[in-house]
Amino acid sequence: MKKFLSLVLALVMTMSLVTVSAGAKDFSDDDSITYQEAVDVISEIGVVDGYTGGDFKPTDVLTRGAAAKIICNLILGPTTASALSAAALPLRMCVSNTFAGYITYCAQEKIINGYSDGTFRPTATLSGNAFMKMLLGALGYDSAVEGYTGPNWSVAVIKQAAGIGLDDGNDEFVGSKAVTRQEAACTPSTCC
Repeated sequence: MKKFLSLVLALVMTMSLVTVSAGAKDFSDDDSITYQEAVDVISEIGVVDGYTGGDFKPTDVLTRGAAAKIICNLILGPTTASALSAAALPLRMCVSNTFAGYITYCAQEKIINGYSDGTFRPTATLSGNAFMKMLLGALGYDSAVEGYTGPNWSVAVIKQAAGIGLDDGNDEFVGSKAVTRQEAACTPSTCC
């Protein structure tokens, strides 16, 4: 089932390449985007937005809340994801946070978990490995079953991500460093 979900995600992203060339968004900072095709693809299908000033800010570090939004947009599509609510927050955080609905959905689906103190910290940055863990959760991998918990969680994540090619296409990716917005855009189907 997990391989099927991986293939479906890759197929969806690959098929989106067909329509992107004619309607890709132009960002005012396009010249600073290393993974232009990847950013074009995911911005065109609504997975990642630019900023109100027209920038994409490719080298800005991705926050935990923004990562939850990306995951929801991938799973549900941007229209459905934008309607998510945070009526019953499973993690301690402000209900009025921009990403509260996305975080609630991801927590309820066991795609994400918070810190040991019960908080999520949506404005905190996350490592590439933590983002990979979220993507694996979105693909149906169970953190407890796969060993993505405890002090060595990142080893299990790295092994699984490499095993299914989740880190293919971005030779510059370092999982222990904070993930950037353009790295989050770069999936195997858009960077290869």
